[in-house]
Amino acid sequence: MGFKKFVIAAVLTASVVSGASAQWRETAARTVSEGGDFQALAELIESDYLGLPESERPDAAALLAFCAQKTGNAGAEIRWMIEFFETGRALDSGFVFLDFNGQAKVASYLNEWRAKYPWIREIALIKGAGDEIIIPEGTLPLAVEISVPAFFKFFEGDKVIKAGAFQPGFNVLGLDANALFRESRRRTYFLEVKSGPLILKKEITLDVTVSWPVAPKPKPPEAPKVGKLARALGTPDPPPPPLPPKVREYRLALYVGGDLLLSSQKRETVKPLELGVKPSKNPVFLKPDWNIKRNDPWANPGLNNQFSILDAIGLVGGLLKDLFLKKKTGDPEPPRIRTVQDLSLDFKLRNAEGHPLEMRVDMKLDTRARPVARS
Repeated sequence: MGFKKFVIAAVLTASVVSGASAQWRETAARTVSEGGDFQALAELIESDYLGLPESERPDAAALLAFCAQKTGNAGAEIRWMIEFFETGRALDSGFVFLDFNGQAKVASYLNEWRAKYPWIREIALIKGAGDEIIIPEGTLPLAVEISVPAFFKFFEGDKVIKAGAFQPGFNVLGLDANALFRESRRRTYFLEVKSGPLILKKEITLDVTVSWPVAPKPKPPEAPKVGKLARALGTPDPPPPPLPPKVREYRLALYVGGDLLLSSQKRETVKPLELGVKPSKNPVFLKPDWNIKRNDPWANPGLNNQFSILDAIGLVGGLLKDLFLKKKTGDPEPPRIRTVQDLSLDFKLRNAEGHPLEMRVDMKLDTRARPVARS
């Protein structure tokens, strides 16, 4: 009995959702084509929005923004445009439920927004082919793909660490790898982009887990070798006497016409050389300037609060082009790099004694939208 009730409830729910979808689409087709009551259409779509299937929400958000523009509600227009781009990923269906005239009106409206909306399609880390470590000049590249030109500011907390202008497509922000890989920690950044009257913010969290190498434990000293008598008595043999110091001899002889005129001899005892150098106490077994040019302002953003995006593109831009690299004929060539949200790097190191060690850095990137402001 309970199962039948569940099935009936599911069927009724599906029927209600299907009815709501059909209703707002039919009303939208009539209103957009004939120029009816856009306020009433917006109220109808908004009341059903949360109950709509995920596939229908981009169309509904776009039409809600369209209705807000028709009724002069600028705040609601921006709100639903953000929903269309950020949540719906701008994946409209082409509005096939509208007639040709209605499709043309909505498409023209959306094209105007696409030309000015600073939509950040992706923020990602860069992974090299075959796990190749890509840290040019000690800088961890952060790829940002944006749809239109826009000014940007990049914050760590309240401090602006980079600023400049993004171009459409892939851009690069550089993070100081030396600071990131020093300890396990979560860092929070904010990326603010501005295009025309729109200012959009993204919150970026980067979780870094560093697994430092552990020095190998020294081998325990071997037990002294003992002779037969010592074993019989249960007493080890006394340590062997120290080796006698080496003695060097020097002899100088002077001959004239085969006759010895002068002879001199000198003896010198050679003592073992003791430098008294203590072993390194560096806990991570890294060279002092490990893979980083500390005096280079670009490699160390903390040395200079101003940042040129062109410098970053010059370093990594060539690699980013490989994301879309294809052969002219035959199968597509696999990219040398790709964008990822999770990245693990293994660094091969050696300790003070020359033994191989490995340090691992695991990174996880997460991005979410923040409120929008209008200048």
